[in-house]
Amino acid sequence: MGNTFLNLALLIIFQFSIRATFSMKLTTILTDQSALLALKNHVYDPENVLETNWSSSTHVCNWFRVSCGSKHHRVTALNLSGLELVGTLPRSLGNLSFLSLLSITNNSFHGRLPVQLSNLRRLKHLSFGNNSFSGEIPSWLGSLTELRTFFLDHNNLKGVIPFSLGNLSKLEILTLSGNQLSGSIPSSIFNMSSLQKMDLSNNMLSGSIPSVSHDLLSIEFINFKFNNLTGHLSKDMFDHFPNLKELLLGVNMLSGRIPMSLFKCKKLQMFSLAFNQMEGSLPVEIGNLSMLQTVLIARNHFEGNHTCY
Repeated sequence: MGNTFLNLALLIIFQFSIRATFSMKLTTILTDQSALLALKNHVYDPENVLETNWSSSTHVCNWFRVSCGSKHHRVTALNLSGLELVGTLPRSLGNLSFLSLLSITNNSFHGRLPVQLSNLRRLKHLSFGNNSFSGEIPSWLGSLTELRTFFLDHNNLKGVIPFSLGNLSKLEILTLSGNQLSGSIPSSIFNMSSLQKMDLSNNMLSGSIPSVSHDLLSIEFINFKFNNLTGHLSKDMFDHFPNLKELLLGVNMLSGRIPMSLFKCKKLQMFSLAFNQMEGSLPVEIGNLSMLQTVLIARNHFEGNHTCY
């Protein structure tokens, strides 16, 4: 009798577990669908692209510009770039917990970035460029530690660059150009050891360029032009950029001399310091940079009459 009751109890538990698991799986699929339908309801869609292609009568994995993973059958990529969408991002977008790519570049999204997006811990590619987002860059973006590419360029963002972005150790491309960012460049920005391209141009950043204390072997492109940066370039600034190809520092208020460490960047192809307050002469060592194609140093206080090389 005891074994009968035990077996019955185990059977009930097993059936309950199966139902719970099935219910959980069904719920998560519906959660993805609900999040996307909420996004659809938050935007004006002039071409009716979403209205035509996003319907609950069709499986969400077959929706236009939506991709799902083969293992869990959850939404892993959402690419709505260039669809002329106008609107805001709903909080429920943060429920797409398997999302690895989110791109809404070249639309007219506005408002602030909802904090619920911090739940997207699998996110590797985030592209919000060429929209009208406002407010500050939220510090919680530093918790998305799987990010490889991050585009927030050409929006209406203000305030400072969060120190927390330095936590993005896997980030390869950071583009924040064309906003209204102010304050200094955080020193943590050079903690991103995988960074290949960094573009902070066309903002209102001030203060000096932070020093670097360790090698950044991946960095190839640095663009800080069209800001309000001041101060001298530290003597050892370029000791840690052995693979740097393009350095754009034009249209700032930088002063002092060109540091000799620059000539350790043997792969440098383009160097711009035009429209600053630099002084001294152009070091003859620049001739040792055999890959260098363009040097822009006009409108400084250099000795002689140098414009390009």
